[in-house]
Amino acid sequence: MAPSVWGGHRVSFEITVTKENGEPNVHYETLTFDDTRFRIDFLGAEGKKTEQSPYIMTADNGGTWYIGDKPDKKFYCSHMKTNEFFESVGEQATGAMEFFNVKAEKPVITKIFEKPVADIHGFKTTHLQLETHASAYAWFLFLKFEYKVKIVDDIFYTTELELHPIRKKWLEALTQSGNDLIDNMYSDYTAEVPGPVVQKETLIEITDVRKNKVKTEKRKAVVTKIEEISAEETDAVFITPECIAMDDDEVQEKAKALFSADKLMLGI
Repeated sequence: MAPSVWGGHRVSFEITVTKENGEPNVHYETLTFDDTRFRIDFLGAEGKKTEQSPYIMTADNGGTWYIGDKPDKKFYCSHMKTNEFFESVGEQATGAMEFFNVKAEKPVITKIFEKPVADIHGFKTTHLQLETHASAYAWFLFLKFEYKVKIVDDIFYTTELELHPIRKKWLEALTQSGNDLIDNMYSDYTAEVPGPVVQKETLIEITDVRKNKVKTEKRKAVVTKIEEISAEETDAVFITPECIAMDDDEVQEKAKALFSADKLMLGI
C-alpha cells in the first residue's frame, strides 16, 4: 500500500440506542477517510480504539473491503469485493424468506417534511423527516405470524459537502443485491437524502399483530467532531491487523450485524 502525500479526515460519532423501558446504551465510532480510502472503527462504550476493535475498511477506492471482528477472544477478518458482499446479503435474505415462507410487502417511504434549520458544525443544514411502513407475515402450522414496522427518521443533512465517492460506490452496490425488497427500500431511501447526514434520530415501532403488542426502539447518532489529520496518521489507520480468515457463515453474521446496527449504508 503506497503512503499518501496528503492527509485525511476523521469524523467522530456518538450513537445512543434506547430500547423499550431500558437504559440508553451509548457507543462511539470513528470514520477516517482520504481520496481513496475509507474506514469505520466501532469503538464500543469506552470510545477507545485498539488493534482488535471491529472495523470495516477499503484501501483501494471501494473496490474491495475488509471486515474485522473479535468474537470469542480471537480476531477474524474477511476480504471481499463490494458487489459480491451485497449479492451474498441478497441471497441470504431471499433464502431465509423462502425457507420460512415469509410474505412481505414493499416498504413505503413517505416524506413528511423538509425544512432548513440552524447550522450544524458550521454547515447549512436541512431537517428531513421520513416515515417508513413495512409488513410481513408467515404461517407456521395453523398460526399466522404477522408483523408491522413503522420507522420515523429525523435526518439532518447538508448539501455543502458531497457524499464520498467510495460511499457512493457502496450505496450503488447495496441497491443491487438481487433481493427486490432490499434493493427497492435502499433505492427509495437514498433518493430522498441529497447530502451527507450530520445527525439522525430514529424511532422504530414493531407491532406483533397477533398479540397486539408493540416494541419500540430509539436511536440517535450525532457527529461530535470533524478534524483533519496528517498523512502519517492517516496511513497508520489503514494498516490491517493480523487476523484469522472468516468463513462464509461468519461473513453472513457480520452482514447481519451491520444491518442491525443500521450500518449497511456506511453512515448515520
